[in-house]
Amino acid sequence: MRGALAPSPRVRRLTPPRLSTRATASPRRIDRPRTIWIDTDEIDCVTAALESGVGAVVVTRSAAFAARCGTLASGMDVLTIDVESGSIQDANGATRAMVYACETPEGVEAMNASARSAALSGTAAVMDCGTGGNWSVIPAENAVAAFAGSERALLAVASTASEARVFLEALETGTDGIVLRTRDPNEVRAMRDVASGGSVALEMATVTTIERVGAGDRVAVDCATNFEIGEGMLCGSYASGLFLVHAENVECGYVASRPFRVNAGPTASYCKAPNGKTNYLSELGAGSEVLVVAADGKSRVTNVARVKIERRSLVLIKAEHPTAGTLSVLLQNAETVRLVRPNGEHVSVSALRPGAEVLVAVDLCARHAGTAVDEAVWSER
Repeated sequence: MRGALAPSPRVRRLTPPRLSTRATASPRRIDRPRTIWIDTDEIDCVTAALESGVGAVVVTRSAAFAARCGTLASGMDVLTIDVESGSIQDANGATRAMVYACETPEGVEAMNASARSAALSGTAAVMDCGTGGNWSVIPAENAVAAFAGSERALLAVASTASEARVFLEALETGTDGIVLRTRDPNEVRAMRDVASGGSVALEMATVTTIERVGAGDRVAVDCATNFEIGEGMLCGSYASGLFLVHAENVECGYVASRPFRVNAGPTASYCKAPNGKTNYLSELGAGSEVLVVAADGKSRVTNVARVKIERRSLVLIKAEHPTAGTLSVLLQNAETVRLVRPNGEHVSVSALRPGAEVLVAVDLCARHAGTAVDEAVWSER
């Protein structure tokens, strides 16, 4: 842990997001918000959690670090682990959670046996499978099954955001939350899009131009998930304004639907990635992470299964946004390629007309290698 330094004025002004700091178990819907606690001894990780909106709950073993965290923002919830008993307690000494060592089948069974304990109903169960991730998938699935219907919340210890996904997706519904044990602020920030309940602010833009252009190398992004109606990817010519391009999961009678695919545009287009980043479509490949976004703004992370690049006829679509100005996207000129209206309905590019309103995500900042940067002068056209 770093030496105890006085927090900077920038840190003092932080205000924690309006999130529940108590782990809850019900209802266990797939799209429910998850509880995120940060187990760390690095003040930068605490700051990253507050700034990124991941959460305002810190778990520590040090009374001195707990006191220091308390100076960062009003309302921060600092919990302390009692190593001998495995209990996680709040500032008043009340037990909020119990940690269970689950590196063996016996440890998992002991934790699962507590799922129906009336005496522990007000405390969360924290599954700690140890480091390395060698024994985590099956224990997580067994635990999720055991805690289904239990009043106890089930959390899991993870050291990275990618490891956290294993727990949050176990048996589809996943654990109720994560205790992220890390000293890396980047892993804290990465949890923002990994945890269910993430969202993207979608706004309305008005279509001004639909123009057929020549052929180009368009990218079909096949994902390791099936899209729901209303879901797609954010893609476009300008990183400052991306269009919600609907997945090819709509039955049309002429070709079979591809519920896993987004026909995303030419290789030079941007697409939205997790953690506030963008990628060129040309950069995507098997295993890449992309952001799945629904018409109501809800988002989730998925991996790319494959990318198909083929030469196809394109159509240029321009739309006007009140603050971002003119936005554009190039898409394949095909009836199966669709944008999304503000009411959630999808509309084929072949049926699109000037004056139509479509959903976009606006991000008025410059970017370098997909990451937002602070530049005084920049433009896209």
